[in-house]
Amino acid sequence: MNALEIRDLAVTVPGGRRVVDGLSLAVPAGAVVALAGPSGSGKSLTARSVVRLHDPAAGVRATGSVLLGGVDVMRLGRRELRAVRGRRVGYAFQDAAAALNPVITIGRHLAETVRAHGAGDAREAGAAALERCGLDPAEVWDARPFELSGGQAQRAALALATVLEPGLLVADEVTTALDPVTQAAVLDTIRAQARADGRAVLLITHDLAVAGRWADEIAVLSEGRVIEQGPSGRILAEPAEPFTRELVAAARLDAPFASPDEEAGEPVRSVRAVRRVLHGRGRPTIALDGVDLDVRAGESVAVVGRSGSGKSTLVGVLAGLDRPEAGTVMAGDRDVWAARERDRRAVRREAGLVFQDALASFDPRYTVGRVIAEADPETDVAALLERVGLDPELAGRRPATLSGGERQRVALARALAAGPRILLADEPTTGLDVLAQERILALLARLRRDEGLSVVFVTHDLRVARRVADRVVVLAAGRIVEDLPAVRLGAASHDETRALWAGTVLDHQADEEAAHGRHGR
Repeated sequence: MNALEIRDLAVTVPGGRRVVDGLSLAVPAGAVVALAGPSGSGKSLTARSVVRLHDPAAGVRATGSVLLGGVDVMRLGRRELRAVRGRRVGYAFQDAAAALNPVITIGRHLAETVRAHGAGDAREAGAAALERCGLDPAEVWDARPFELSGGQAQRAALALATVLEPGLLVADEVTTALDPVTQAAVLDTIRAQARADGRAVLLITHDLAVAGRWADEIAVLSEGRVIEQGPSGRILAEPAEPFTRELVAAARLDAPFASPDEEAGEPVRSVRAVRRVLHGRGRPTIALDGVDLDVRAGESVAVVGRSGSGKSTLVGVLAGLDRPEAGTVMAGDRDVWAARERDRRAVRREAGLVFQDALASFDPRYTVGRVIAEADPETDVAALLERVGLDPELAGRRPATLSGGERQRVALARALAAGPRILLADEPTTGLDVLAQERILALLARLRRDEGLSVVFVTHDLRVARRVADRVVVLAAGRIVEDLPAVRLGAASHDETRALWAGTVLDHQADEEAAHGRHGR
């Protein structure tokens, strides 16, 4: 029996462009079906159609049938639709920070949902949902979304989607902000519930490693149509369509980009014995604990680790924006925090920043062109958009109208606008599909080669780290536990690195990647 059947779905956006074009898909009860494809292929529009989240007033129109147990959601009235949302279908959004009310605690989010549906004890149900998603209710119940890390916010959003234990879960890129270890725990839970309770899961993802590891079937989406569908193992090992083969090849990220021919130069940023303590809700957290790191001219360093390991805090310290309680931060031969404020501003101008949550870093009133020109009013916006793989015509649009991947590329364009000496990129490929990732990583490699740009690249995806970096620094609980050449990730010695690596490679790649690392190719 199918928990969900989508028949001949078509979705048009303002201007009459049909983004989803005659899509049909079935999700059996108790099965996990991944809908995979590049940004802009129609994945999220398809997911939103399941619970009719499109706004007709905004010019979005959906036609076709969406059947839940034989009931066509497209023909339900407003009151009937409210009863379906949450109770029969749980929806976890891609951007958890935007989906959660910033002034309401996580506990209140959960409690209000339970009470609205008369589903029993709100505290008990909410706490159980948080625990299923790997969160400590005592820690996050009274927290507001902005007080959580990106990974914690995503898990809280997933708990909210499943608190009523619906028969169908639509998970729209819910693991995008999670490190591989946390990702595995969350997706293991989702799959276990599907097996035990007969829950169906429609897993929206651009990550074929995620799709292959946790989905029973993969449906590949291109230009609004399912071009290929079948068992996950078959799709990854023997893809029939050329476009699917391209996606699988890009997901492997087999060979690192070549490093510049010349050796790295003098350090452009150095930290010594840096200690940073964060204070939230009255409980101090040691974010960095005695960190030593050099980033040299022309060098690319990937900083990896689980959520909460101190990665983003380290970026703030390197940028000269976040003052540590102890230790020194050097920009060349300048002691950043011993310098005058005017000199610190000069240090900050030398760093191009790309933040993890691209949309939150933009002024919502600005067009894309104005967002990019913030860094340098004289910049050629059209040329920068082309350099990051975007249509220059997007310059007149608002960032909120773009896909997650497009927003990340706009953020990268803004960071490059002032011609920085060092690029500090905090999860810049998080929202991108594998093909877009490849373009961004190739761009970074070209910038390093042509301009001698140094790069600090924060990521939880070790495939990306191996692709973009000369060396990888692994953080755990605010400490550097391993610093090794990127090509040797498959043979890392520290348990933390090995755990992160195991969650990033495609299953059938694991043995060959380990051998690659052992031989140092």
